[in-house]
Amino acid sequence: MVDAATADEWKAVKCRFARLLGLGDSTQTRLADQRLEETRDKLISAAGTDTGLVRTSLEVGWAARLLDFLEENPGTEVHLQTLVREIQGVLAAEAVAAPDLAVSANGDVSAGAAPGPKPEDLRALAARSELAYSTGLTGDAAGARDQFAALVPRAERVLGPEHPDTLAARGSLAYWTGQAGDPAAARDQFAALLPVTERILGPDHPDTLNTRHNIANFAGYAGDASGARDQFAALLPVTEEVFGPDHPDTLAARFNLAYWTARVGDAAGARDQFAALLPVRERVSGPDHPDTLAAREELAYWTGQAGDAAAARDQFAALLPIRERVSGAEHAETVALWYQLAHWTALARDAATAPDLGLRRTKAWRTKAWRTGTTAWARATVTAWARATSRVTPWPGAIWTAWARATWTPWASVAPASTSTTVTAGPWPGPGPRAFWWPGPD
Repeated sequence: MVDAATADEWKAVKCRFARLLGLGDSTQTRLADQRLEETRDKLISAAGTDTGLVRTSLEVGWAARLLDFLEENPGTEVHLQTLVREIQGVLAAEAVAAPDLAVSANGDVSAGAAPGPKPEDLRALAARSELAYSTGLTGDAAGARDQFAALVPRAERVLGPEHPDTLAARGSLAYWTGQAGDPAAARDQFAALLPVTERILGPDHPDTLNTRHNIANFAGYAGDASGARDQFAALLPVTEEVFGPDHPDTLAARFNLAYWTARVGDAAGARDQFAALLPVRERVSGPDHPDTLAAREELAYWTGQAGDAAAARDQFAALLPIRERVSGAEHAETVALWYQLAHWTALARDAATAPDLGLRRTKAWRTKAWRTGTTAWARATVTAWARATSRVTPWPGAIWTAWARATWTPWASVAPASTSTTVTAGPWPGPGPRAFWWPGPD
């Protein structure tokens, strides 16, 4: 396809391809024609040193499009094969007259062009990338890490070490390394990748900003909370300028800045940042979106840690029925909220209303709570819910953290910092990794 874009018979080839891809729909045929013409324009306008990169990028993009097209329309395979054979014949005939031709930046033809990657190599790399990415999404972070570790040297050999898709493979390797439990190694891999992406793609490119985002996050996971906070403080204005204040990447950066601000001990600063973020998140994502609920949970928690236990109690009380409706009564996040409500109710010394908030599940729980007071109520509520939920959910972290923390003594003005645990799973990873060589929407 890409080779044919510079052939003498391009117009005829383009029309036949457009009709095939359009499947009789005039609108789709016109769109396919536009994409094909853009392919030729990009080849002709590419700078001399960038021609190989542009050609490779176009080749893998069209390979992905055609694979998707065949999956959706398997009956067209014979027609596509026939058209490809005809194009190959035309290209072979032209190669006899002018072997090894390349199109320069000004459209001139020169000899001695180095051959690009073979289509079968590109398809193999695309399949490996997709498999590794899908492996990670199923929860096997170590498997995704190992697959990307094997993929990177192949991508470097086929595409070159500075091709954008090779850099994407390196970014995915770093990300899944961190997800597999080695945040320090992930941080270092992203740090090594950053100067290359800045030089190749530019400092404001989304992939460059994504790399900076992940450096900051994994620095925090590796134990440098203040470094993570400072890096997000520097990243946020750039993200806002590039993407806009309501873009998901900008909101993720705002969330993470507040998150790491809290982890360096500035509870009041984190509370204020989450309070400013919440109305934006509600407007952009909706009140029941997981990101909105996470912001509300963090705001409630750090409101309490900043010294206002009663306000934290009230916020968790308002949030709990929403979480139950969205996630279910026995979901791990719901159980964690039950604990937080008990925790801040006790710290607010609201023993009179504590039983009415949660101890309606069984008569035994209610009786014990009335007899032994708020501390036993908190312990009984959370422990029983944690044990029940552990039988139906695969993630025990928040459940058993809540169970262990249900033994605290509540008669203090604020919770000890050493026992503080939030109800969210951690900072947003931002755009995250991607499987490359897939064109996506045009």
